[in-house]
Amino acid sequence: MTELFIGVVSHEGTRFPVNQGLEGLAASLSRALDKRGFTCQMKVNTKDAWTPAVLDITPQVAKRSPRASLQFEQVWKDYLGQGGWLTRARDSFTFLARHFKLTMQSLRPSFTATSKAAVRRLVNIELSHLQLWQQGLASGASWVLVIEDDGSAADIEDLADGLAGLLDSSHGVHGSKYVNLSASFQTAELGTGHLLSATDLPWRGHISRQIQQAERPITNTVCAIAYRAELLSAIVDEFAQLPMDPVIPIDFKLNAALIALRQRAVLTAGDCLQVEPPPIIQMSMHGMG
Repeated sequence: MTELFIGVVSHEGTRFPVNQGLEGLAASLSRALDKRGFTCQMKVNTKDAWTPAVLDITPQVAKRSPRASLQFEQVWKDYLGQGGWLTRARDSFTFLARHFKLTMQSLRPSFTATSKAAVRRLVNIELSHLQLWQQGLASGASWVLVIEDDGSAADIEDLADGLAGLLDSSHGVHGSKYVNLSASFQTAELGTGHLLSATDLPWRGHISRQIQQAERPITNTVCAIAYRAELLSAIVDEFAQLPMDPVIPIDFKLNAALIALRQRAVLTAGDCLQVEPPPIIQMSMHGMG
């Protein structure tokens, strides 16, 4: 029986081709976990699956998608529930300023072509994640770890020991449903610190890290998230209900799905874990590669 499915979101022409091969993060982690008695299955997805049949990226789609992304940022901030009236007032002013700037940019002749290319890229990333989720579920694995190809771990042994400990202990009282293993931004930048608290779960790697639990479902980045299969199945079902148009980043769309699952009590307090500092770094967000 496969205990962990590891999927890699990549594409031809990536800046990080090493992660498609045997020396990449996923392959190295799979070998390290195998030595620790875990049965892993790995899949690298380099396919760009967008076609006009999936979504006709019209000028209208190209214009409303950036607006939808901006609007969802506000939805997410409201969901996180951080700050008092002054913070909310400042956020509202910032939103209006950014919305005005986006409106002005959309009047430029070059905006549609640039936005259409960006939307197509976002669709391809979403479809790659979705395909790997589905393949992970089809594998019968208990857990599915999806890594984007800009993910990097400085210490594979630490990552393997820590992840092995999490997969073992997650069946106990701290039964988690997904684990954030990477970061694009600091917790303070994301405004999620007030939702996180320490657990007594040890990180079994040799580097000092803290395993935290969230009061409500949150993410940092989709660069590296481990999902319990039962939750991932619910996420895939939720994605089937979410519209493709307008197109928003996969990070935002996953957050929208998590909000919906929390509203239906599929996810509750403590179901989300986060490792601090993260064992996997998103290189593209840290000036690497």
